[in-house]
Amino acid sequence: MIVPGETGWDAVDWTEAREVRLRPGQGAAVAQKDGVWYGRYRLTPQDVLQAAQALTGHALAARQEELSRGFVPLKGGHRLGVCGVMGPKGFREITSLCVRLAHEIKGAGKEVYPLLQGCSALIVGPPGAGKTTLLRDVIRLFSLEGIRVAIADERGEIAGCRDGFPQLDVGPNTDVLTGMDKAKALQLLIRAMAPQMVATDEIGGPEDAAAILEASRCGVRVIAAAHGKNVQDARHRQGMEALFQQGVFQKTVVLTGPGEFPKIEETEP
Repeated sequence: MIVPGETGWDAVDWTEAREVRLRPGQGAAVAQKDGVWYGRYRLTPQDVLQAAQALTGHALAARQEELSRGFVPLKGGHRLGVCGVMGPKGFREITSLCVRLAHEIKGAGKEVYPLLQGCSALIVGPPGAGKTTLLRDVIRLFSLEGIRVAIADERGEIAGCRDGFPQLDVGPNTDVLTGMDKAKALQLLIRAMAPQMVATDEIGGPEDAAAILEASRCGVRVIAAAHGKNVQDARHRQGMEALFQQGVFQKTVVLTGPGEFPKIEETEP
């Protein structure tokens, strides 16, 4: 734990910051690589609401559809998570915020990329391990190679699109579909964009698995990410075992934490 000093926000290393959490009655909490920085000032409910308004461009009411899913994509590829009391037309009260900070690290995938040539792969790791950062850079490298890549970016975290245009570098031969359920988005991308490779993150559930299996059967390579401490955890998620049994993923990339070198395994049915 990082104890705040007299320097306040100056004590935060924003290059290492992973997320910012705002809760009424508590100090702002900034998760960093080596611990959590806590602000001294105790936030009020009004502070949290005003922060939500500012982060959504003072269009909180207009973004209720996004809020109903629990998050709002932000400029720069960041993501605002919202928690509170739901009403019939959306959030009636907002009680806490979580801003997930996107980090674009070009070169993050340079060691992994050569080992994924000609195959489909699944990136596995716990939350905050750097799955999306690695996925984004691997996509960029394949795109630079000339491969047509299509991203089903449901939460807007991979490409960080703003007004439809990626703010994060996913390569020159990459098409991005944002804001649609990833299972439906994968089907649409295959029909509309004729990709050689599709990519998406945070897969899990039978709908995602079915869409990925269909993509594989169409001859399209898949690069995806999923939560899990290891391959066994990922396989136990609903619908995922079928993908391994069908041989969709030839390799798995296992991340244990930010900055840790990934372990790459040949996948067995």
